[in-house]
Order: sequence, then C-alpha cells, then structure tokens
Amino acid sequence: MKIPLEPVIHRPSNRLYLNCENLDSVLELRQDLIFAFREHSVFSIYLVTEGEGFLDVDFNSIEILSKEVLILFKNQVVGWKEPIKYKGKMLLFTDDFFCIDEMHFQFLYTSILFKQLGGSKRIDVSYHFEELVFLFDIIKKELTKPYYPKQRYVLNNYLFNVLIFLEQSLNQTEIEEKLTVSHEKLLVSKFKDYVNKNLNKRYSVKMYAEELNLGLRTVEYAFQKIEKTTPYKWISNRMVMEIIRYLLYKDAPVNVISYQLGFKESNHLSTFFKRHTGLTPLEYKNKYSKG
Repeated sequence: MKIPLEPVIHRPSNRLYLNCENLDSVLELRQDLIFAFREHSVFSIYLVTEGEGFLDVDFNSIEILSKEVLILFKNQVVGWKEPIKYKGKMLLFTDDFFCIDEMHFQFLYTSILFKQLGGSKRIDVSYHFEELVFLFDIIKKELTKPYYPKQRYVLNNYLFNVLIFLEQSLNQTEIEEKLTVSHEKLLVSKFKDYVNKNLNKRYSVKMYAEELNLGLRTVEYAFQKIEKTTPYKWISNRMVMEIIRYLLYKDAPVNVISYQLGFKESNHLSTFFKRHTGLTPLEYKNKYSKG
C-alpha cells in the first residue's frame, strides 16, 4: 500500500546526505526500479544537458528539454518514462543537509524554487548553463574525496550557488532581499516545516501555532505578508495533495487514509475533500486514476 521511498543515494562513508550523479549512471545502477513510481524522501534537481523526454510527477507528465532544470520536491511521487532520449545530471539533498543556519532554512521554505504546493519547477537555464554544469561536476568530484570535518560546508556552499543560479534563471529580479533573514519568512518556514512533519496529527492552525510557541494572529500576519494567503488555506491545500497521493498512488481505502492523516472519521475526510475539490474521494479516484 505504501509507495517505496526514493532514498538519497549517498556515499555512507562520507556521512553527507547529498549526492550528484550522471543520469545514465543512475539508470544503469537502478534499471530494475527506475520506472516504478517512487515517493521522494529528498529534494532533487535534474539538469538536462542534451536530448528531451518526460517524467511522471504527482499525476502530471512533465516534458524536460536540453538546458533545462526540473526541480522535484520532497514527498512528490515520481516515475521515469520510456524512452529516455536525454542525458544530464541529478543532484539530491535533504533539508537537514542544506539548513545549516536560519538563512538557509528560510531560503528553502520561502524560495520560489521550493514552493511546496506549487508543482514541480521547470526552468530554462541556458543563461547559466555552463556555470551549473561546472558546479554539478565539482560537487560530484568533491564527493569522491575522503570525508573531512569541513566538507559539509564546502558542499553546502556549492549547493547554495546552484540554487542561487536557479532562482536568477526563474526570476531575474534582485536576490539580495531574499537572502536577508526576515522574521516573517523564518516564521512561515518553521510553520511549514512543522506541518509537513506532523501532517498526520490533523492539528488546527491554532494548535500548530501553540506547538511552535506562536500567537495565531502572528502566524496569520506572516502568511498574509509572505505567501499572500492564510495558514488555513495552505494547510488545507497541503492536506488535499496528500489525500490525492494516497488515492492515486497508494490505492488506500478512505478509512485507512483517514486514520493515517488524523481524521476522526472517514466521513470527515470525505466532507473535507469534497469541499475543496468538488468530488468525493471515490469520485476523484475513479475520474483520475490511470490504473
């Protein structure tokens, strides 16, 4: 019933939850698993260097082209599609690896690159293509070296440079403001992170706020300022996405989904889901399931 997790294919001897590989190497190593749907436990960046193709990501078939980057978020469900007529590089990392301080933490959860509910990001990187290829290669080379205490910071710096180039490719506006630690951005980041880690508890916004020792109005103000929405709407959309993943990929019955996601009764989940999608869980599954 549960989709297998796609782990960080990291080198255990390095103790670093980050890896960079050529796509053809990944295909060769994992050809028996690569075309099955997998739930990503990490953030992934695919840099296509030549050719084109498709990936199935969270119910959508996404085209990928040369000199483009596809960003996949943690918890997304991904399946590779044949034929694979492209070459490229894949960079995987965990949020724990990247978030070494408040500025990195804030960047990850408020950057336009990693909007948790915004769908996968496909970015034309032709302007920064050479720099990105260089950074992917230098990360790959650094990972072959024996582990040393400062290696995490060296790799983290390379990774951050990759993300900065991607943000510039997606949005050419000045980036200095995004790298300045803001109380509201940090608060929204912490709130999102806590919700994602405790989604099964089905807390109200007020209860999530209390768990973080925050006032309800403080959270509402921060979300309105940074996300232009309410924390309630963000949580609701996040929950709807998780229910859809259970329905279409995990093939779980409604009573099991209700239990897993903290609803007291299965009819509570059905009412919630229909209010936000216009369909009951069964109607949605029958309409969108591809078998």
